[in-house]
Amino acid sequence: MLNAGSSSLAGMTVDPGYPQVTTELPGPASRRWLDRKDRVLNGPLRDSSGVPFVEARRHDYLIEDLDGNTFADHVSAWGAAPYGAHPPSVRDAQLAAWDRYGMEISNYLQTEPVIELAERLVAIAPGRICRVAPTVTGTEAVEGAVKLARAATGRPMILSFLGQYHGESTYLAAASSTDTSVPTTGNAQYVPGFVFAPYPQSFRAPFRRGPGPFDDTLTLDFIQDWLLRLQVEPSQIAAVLIEPVAGEGGILAPSAAFWAGLTRLCRTHGWLLILDEVQTCLGRCGTVFAADLWGLEPDILLLGKGLTGGGQAIAAIMATEQVLADSHTHLGGTYAWEPAACAGALAGLDLLADGAVLDNVKALEAIAREELVPLIGLVEQVGDVRALGAWVAVEFVTDKASITAAPGFQWAVHQNMLRRGVLAISEDNKPLYRMQPALTMPPDLFRWSCRQLAEAIAEVSSAQLSSAQLSSAQLSSAQLSGSQVSAAAPVG
Repeated sequence: MLNAGSSSLAGMTVDPGYPQVTTELPGPASRRWLDRKDRVLNGPLRDSSGVPFVEARRHDYLIEDLDGNTFADHVSAWGAAPYGAHPPSVRDAQLAAWDRYGMEISNYLQTEPVIELAERLVAIAPGRICRVAPTVTGTEAVEGAVKLARAATGRPMILSFLGQYHGESTYLAAASSTDTSVPTTGNAQYVPGFVFAPYPQSFRAPFRRGPGPFDDTLTLDFIQDWLLRLQVEPSQIAAVLIEPVAGEGGILAPSAAFWAGLTRLCRTHGWLLILDEVQTCLGRCGTVFAADLWGLEPDILLLGKGLTGGGQAIAAIMATEQVLADSHTHLGGTYAWEPAACAGALAGLDLLADGAVLDNVKALEAIAREELVPLIGLVEQVGDVRALGAWVAVEFVTDKASITAAPGFQWAVHQNMLRRGVLAISEDNKPLYRMQPALTMPPDLFRWSCRQLAEAIAEVSSAQLSSAQLSSAQLSSAQLSGSQVSAAAPVG
């Protein structure tokens, strides 16, 4: 068992055990179910190489598969399970609301949990945000925000950034340059209304080779000197759509200087600022909203994932009086803010309220910096380590000089980590390995996971070096053998 004691955090008792993997992956029971899956599910879901097992149950901060193997959960339902497996207060609140209301369409008929949740969100929102429009998913929230921005300004264009993730609808997947593992094909050229700049970051910069750090305000120069001169007039832009931290892009957090410049552009040209906080809201970055890190005051704020509290699907579009009070733009839908989902979200806000969760998130960030950041100077293939709140990304490269992306190295690290009992976020054609634990994961378990990652990186690096040395030795041997044969061969 993990030596964390039975500690109480935000009303939840946690005492997880160390993960253990005792079979091959997938084990025999998982393999049987994966074979069944492959016969009935669609293309991408037929590939189980990244997660080679079938989940049997989750408890605390561990996932158990059908063969009894356990894994530290650094996916946290891609951020939608912020308090570990089925937090009791969220579950109880949902069940009570379900027993009272059943399924209800809040887009037509109001209930108390809907109104209370809207009030609670307005009370903690940054800046001038004062109204809420219910919706179900982050994708729908972004779609709604684009509609609202165009309706509020009468302008057609949206300025966004390459390498973000804004959802899975046809329109957004094509038009918002989402950072999916494989670029969307056959759609982007048919979707109007967007212009793009590179997402600001200091590790890589467009039109520059090799490692940074780079000044991420270069992106603002590109917008002013190129986009606004040669592609779109400022008066045509309704809004800027941006993630305050680009999660799928590798936990990229822009500088204060970038935000100062971007907000200045918004004021100068009358652009609305849309912050997509579907991934970053409600504690993920160590603050209630990522906007709080820089004192940002958006015109439209998008919430999802963590808003669920680990319960039912729910998302929100929040905005200023100007944008949302008298708008007749159609938003929401049949399942938007079903009463039980609102009750679960309220219970999640209760867990966040006393400060213990945010304190734990800051402790996790400190552990990641202590355990993983030193790897940058120790391992040639570790290009960068970015830790922000309960969020970590390690970016792998072939070498420090070129910082060429090394997805193969990352994939090998991920496979090594699975055998060690750690499940994080990995895709075989990205150089990024991301850990996204629950906000309440015990620090001891998180530190153990980080140390497993450091050891896995060292093993893969050592194996790669040994392989290169072997190849070099084989080449030298072949060259020597070839020269001897050549010397002995008769002439003519």
